Amino acid sequence: MKWPIPDNEGKMSDNDVMDRRQARTRKAIREAFIALLFEHKYEAVTLVQVAARADVGRSTLYEHFRTKADLLRDSLQPVMAALASVIGSRDVPAQLAWWLQHMRERQAFARVLLHHQGRDLLQPMLAEAVQARLDKLEACHEASVPADLLARQIAAAQFAILSPWVLGQMALTSAELAGMLHITSRALVRSTFTAP
Repeated sequence: MKWPIPDNEGKMSDNDVMDRRQARTRKAIREAFIALLFEHKYEAVTLVQVAARADVGRSTLYEHFRTKADLLRDSLQPVMAALASVIGSRDVPAQLAWWLQHMRERQAFARVLLHHQGRDLLQPMLAEAVQARLDKLEACHEASVPADLLARQIAAAQFAILSPWVLGQMALTSAELAGMLHITSRALVRSTFTAP
């Protein structure tokens, strides 16, 4: 969060106050959305319900998020970034293990998200985050497979491991799972990219 910096007279500008208000509003909307996902399937949640739960007007909600998918994407961006962070990293990213532990501690929420419909929404989001990282690698190396195809394959592979873990079907710690996601994703990347 950006902290407001007082001007020469020690006063905060109107823009700084507005930024803080907007950040609080966005946070309230995200929290309301996540709370509703605990109670209903994603498809059943409406933006009208989110606005009511967040205690904001519908027009205010639409200023921040045009669609429910935009709200989902914004709410889960840090998780997707952590999962994509294995691309191009030599070691298991610390943020990945942290987010996996966070998911383990909120297993009910993670199960809701990884249900079939949730997975259908999340897997393309992850593929998009992975492709952004692959595009950077492609600038240095030649790929035998298009980056968008490889990104979808990596996202599918990560969810193939992540889903059973969240459902309690794999007895791994979050650190062990992070290591598996790292190894399998790196193997897919290495098998596709060659030095120019």
